[in-house]
Parts: sequence; C-alpha cells; structure tokens
Amino acid sequence: MTVHPDVGLSTSLGDGIVQIRLPMAGNPMRYINGYLVEEPDGLTLIDCGWKAGDVLAALHAGLAEQRRSLADIRRVLITHTHFDHYGLAGTLLALGVPELMMHERDWDFAQRHLSDPVGTDAMADAWIEANGLHVGAQLDEELQHHRADMVAPTRLLGDGDAIGRLRAIWTPGHSPGHLCFADTVSGRMFTGDHVLDPVTPHVGIWYRERGDSLGEYIASLHKVKVAGATGVLPAHGEPWEDLAQRVDELLAHENEREAQVLAALATGSKSAADAARVLPWTRRKRSLEELPETHQQFAVAETLAHLEHLRFGERATRDEAVRPIRYTLRK
Repeated sequence: MTVHPDVGLSTSLGDGIVQIRLPMAGNPMRYINGYLVEEPDGLTLIDCGWKAGDVLAALHAGLAEQRRSLADIRRVLITHTHFDHYGLAGTLLALGVPELMMHERDWDFAQRHLSDPVGTDAMADAWIEANGLHVGAQLDEELQHHRADMVAPTRLLGDGDAIGRLRAIWTPGHSPGHLCFADTVSGRMFTGDHVLDPVTPHVGIWYRERGDSLGEYIASLHKVKVAGATGVLPAHGEPWEDLAQRVDELLAHENEREAQVLAALATGSKSAADAARVLPWTRRKRSLEELPETHQQFAVAETLAHLEHLRFGERATRDEAVRPIRYTLRK
C-alpha cells in the first residue's frame, strides 16, 4: 500500500519521543499525529488514527523508520474517543498491543455514540433542526467510510494518574473525557485536540444533555496554562514551544465570540441558527450561508455552546416550548 509522502514519516523529537503522521484521507487537516514515547518496558502510543488500511500502513512505516515494530508498543493512550483518534485501537489490540487507556467519560461517550453512528447522527440532526437549521446533508459522511471499532479500555484514567513518565490531565470541553498528557521527562505536553495552532478546537453542543461544554473548555485551558509545560505536542499540526501564549490566544477568541453572541441577543431573542447567521465564520469572516452544509451544522453547534454557557451562567434563558428553540438575554 502506498503511503502519502507527507504522512507516515517519523520525526524524532528528542527525549525518547517520536512523531508519526497518520493520514486522514479526504480531510483538509491531512494527518493526525501519533506519538511514540519510550518507556522501560517498550513504547507508549498516544492516539492511533481512524480505522483504515493506509493508517495502519503509515504506523508500520513510521515504526520501521525507527527500527521498531508493532510488537514494541505496550500501550495505546487515547486523548479522546473521536474516531480519528481512537478508530484504529481495536485493530491494534487484535494485533497484540496489550493495553488501551482513556478517560471514563469518553469511554461512556463511545459506548453511547459510536455503538450506533447512524442513530447518533439522527439524534444530532434532530437537535440541530430543533435549534433552527435545516439539516440537508449527512453530518458525518466520512464516518461512513472510516468507522471506529469500539473496543473497551483495559484501564480507565483519571485526572493526575501516572502512566510511566506521563501524567494524565483531564481537560473536558472538546469532548467530555478529553485528556492531555504531561511528560515528566521532556517537560512537554501532548495536548490532543485541546490546544491546537493555528486552528481553533471545536467545542459544540450536538445533544441536549451535553451541559456547559464551553465552560468546561475554558476552565481546562486555564488548567493546562499553569501546568508548566515547556512545549506543545498537538494531535494536529506541528509541535511548538509556547503553550501559555496559545492558550491566551484561544481564551481571547472565546471572549471575542462571547461578545458577538451577546450583541446578537441584544437585538432580541434568537434561535442558535439565527445567532449563527449574524456571526462571522472562519478567518475569512464568511457568513453562515457561505459555509458548506456540514460546516453550517458545526457553526450552529458552536453557537449553541456559547448560548448554553450564557444560560449556565444565568445570563440567558432557553425556551424549549417553541420551535426553533430560542434564547433570550436575562434582564
């Protein structure tokens, strides 16, 4: 199998850390980073890509470049159970990797949502429709081609748990059980999708019971900012050094977006879709209608995260007796 020249190549980052770029065919992000971490008993792999033959081929190729093989991997750590991070885990355990670890809240999420992706899509579609956006396109088209094998972890991780040289940091927001991993040897942090650059991590409300995911995300940003990491090893894109600076940029973005949502509600009660229509999207400041249909759904879900954050902070109310659901500023 041919591996794309931009992926599947390993890069030694020093301190016993190797980055392997695992392909995301058809996705504009192009690849996800799997990280190998040297431990006395073998290798730890942080995130493993989605379930696809080219991903497994890229992992084999990256290991071979380091004169290692799949047999050297002792455990897989999952930052979160979105399929591009977790999908290949079942394949790896079937091929002999002994251990799989993740946070309890994301294992619960996987059991509820990955066990029935069609039903999950229908539930998300219904919620987005209830909030004012007609869903005309399949939400997760690529999920139909890159499904995850749902496989149970051998160990559930909690905040502060040690896994060899790594320490788990629970950072909910992008997902309920998202984990970052602080490396006690290099001083760097594996941030998954919690802190990315230059893109802004997606924090959205896709289901009614999701709660204040944006509030959790903001608190988690503050949490990693003070963790003292000397470098950032993200799941997407390339490593960089200044974690605190990027966290400040992400917090500033969320503050700016909150001000925009408040300004939208100041003119009267709105559905999430109505609010999203008066907000700028992407770095090009596009309107909601200019986005592809699936991206419009992500935009409404992100707007809902801000509206729910205002509601949980008792700055807005939600009226579910009407359709679409409407949000109103508290007086």
